[in-house]
Amino acid sequence: MKKFYFLLAAFVAVTMTSCVKFKTEATVDVKVLKDGQPVPGAVVFKFKDNGLGAGITLSKSSASGSATADGGGIAHFELKSPDDLDPSDVAGVELNDEATFFFCTYNADDVRNSLVTVGVKTGDNKNVELVIEEINDGDE
Repeated sequence: MKKFYFLLAAFVAVTMTSCVKFKTEATVDVKVLKDGQPVPGAVVFKFKDNGLGAGITLSKSSASGSATADGGGIAHFELKSPDDLDPSDVAGVELNDEATFFFCTYNADDVRNSLVTVGVKTGDNKNVELVIEEINDGDE
C-alpha cells in the first residue's frame, strides 16, 4: 500500500510539472553609469521585493542574482519563472504576474552606491539606468 501512495505522489508531481511552462517571462537591461559614462565590468545585483522594500538591498548576500555589465555598461537580466515571476502558462491558462525588483551596485567596502527600482510584469522588456554615486565619509 505504501508503494501505491509513493507511485501516486510521483505521478501527480510529474503531471503538475508538465502543465507549467518555466521560461523567461521578462527581461531588464540595466545601463550602469558613473559621471555620465558607461561602467563596463560593473556587477549589478538583483533583488525581488518581498515586502521589505529597498531595505533588502543593504546586504548583497540577499540578492537573488547578479550580472556583469558588458562593454557598453549594460547588465542583462532574464526574469524567469518560477523564481522571479509566476509562470505565464499553467495548464493552458495564461497568467500575468507583476513584481517589483531592485537593481544595485556596491563599492569595495560592500556599501550600496546605486539603486534603481523597477516594476516588471510578464512580457516586459525594460531598459533602465543605474547611476553610481560616490559615497563620502559621513554619508548614509
